[in-house]
Amino acid sequence: MKLGSIVTSLSFSSLLAFNVSAVELVNLSDFPDWFKEAMARDTKVTNTSPIEIADFQVNSSVLGQATAQDASEGTWYYTIDIGTDSPVECYAFNEFDGPANSLYSIVEYSLSGVETLNEKTLSGQFNYAMDSGVVDATPYLSLDTLYTVGEGDEKVSGLLKGLSAETDNSLQVCIHNEMGYQSAFVAVFKSFVRAFTASQPSPEFYRSTYQIVINDIPMGFTREKYIEDSDGDIEIVVGTAFMIPVDETSIARSDSVAFSWSNPDGSLINASEYTIENSTMTSSFNISYVEDAWQVKGELQGKALEIELAHKDWLLSSYGSYLESVNLLNSDNNSGSFYMWTADADPTAAIEVVISEEADNPSGNLKIDMGPLVMTMQSDKKGVISKGVMQQGGLKMDMVLMHSNGTPTL
Repeated sequence: MKLGSIVTSLSFSSLLAFNVSAVELVNLSDFPDWFKEAMARDTKVTNTSPIEIADFQVNSSVLGQATAQDASEGTWYYTIDIGTDSPVECYAFNEFDGPANSLYSIVEYSLSGVETLNEKTLSGQFNYAMDSGVVDATPYLSLDTLYTVGEGDEKVSGLLKGLSAETDNSLQVCIHNEMGYQSAFVAVFKSFVRAFTASQPSPEFYRSTYQIVINDIPMGFTREKYIEDSDGDIEIVVGTAFMIPVDETSIARSDSVAFSWSNPDGSLINASEYTIENSTMTSSFNISYVEDAWQVKGELQGKALEIELAHKDWLLSSYGSYLESVNLLNSDNNSGSFYMWTADADPTAAIEVVISEEADNPSGNLKIDMGPLVMTMQSDKKGVISKGVMQQGGLKMDMVLMHSNGTPTL
């Protein structure tokens, strides 16, 4: 269950700093007819072509006519002709900041290319649309940017569409600098991502991906994977990515990854977490039990941190939180409590978590209390959560299941 792995990895308190309730993405009805007609254009791409990247064991085909343009320093760059004026441009990286930060960086890089192409200075840039979804089991982020170059009678408008997805060992980003052709662009992007996932093994006994919607705008996702090793211990990987519109022209980006190990009984063995915000590593921590105490080491905002937790007893892992929820939903009890450690909540302390079964609540059958944060979730008897909602002041966050496979407990 996503107690520490979702509720706090969302950095909910930091989201309150963004004026998300005031953000209004562009409404197509506000534009002239020529713009609407251009945006309505689309095509169906049926031809395919091969791509092969030995570093990722990629030997597959993608929609459109793909041409390798560059392969150097951990970056592979393709142009894909889909029969429109501009090709789709796709990148693969083996080193990256994450789906949110990397997508934004490629969009900014592409906008600088627009200036060169048109021989005009970028005179306007606006957040047009954003979304998150899945390619089979792989989550993706979408960011469309409306731009203008030049001034007065020389002004030219355009739309830059961007998509990013992180597969198990690489990151894929695709860009299309042309109005319309949205369905074609998404189809080509999905085929590009599938070329990387086709040969990847799936050792997890459970994996899930959730869309995160803040004030009715899809802004990111969180995903988790649980793998049992030969000793019966559980390896847990949780990734979270956000793109949050601060205003009509700027985007705040955040990518977080948490690795942890759990005993079969759900108790934590050790964990590490890091977060990259706006292309800067803002935090990096690890925790382990040494000399009868939980020791935390890491960095926060560039400053070293090393501390021993006051809490000396066992801590629950994310896998353990699933066990607790399943036990609660299949027992006569209606509540329980335990302690967890999550760096985003407070790297210097263990957090008490209270889980309660809810009756006749349309928002869900479980309530999770972590200090000031409260989330209501809908879970089945096996612990699979289909939705969750958290509300604090004028900020509402919904968590919606996009994909799951397996069950979260062994």
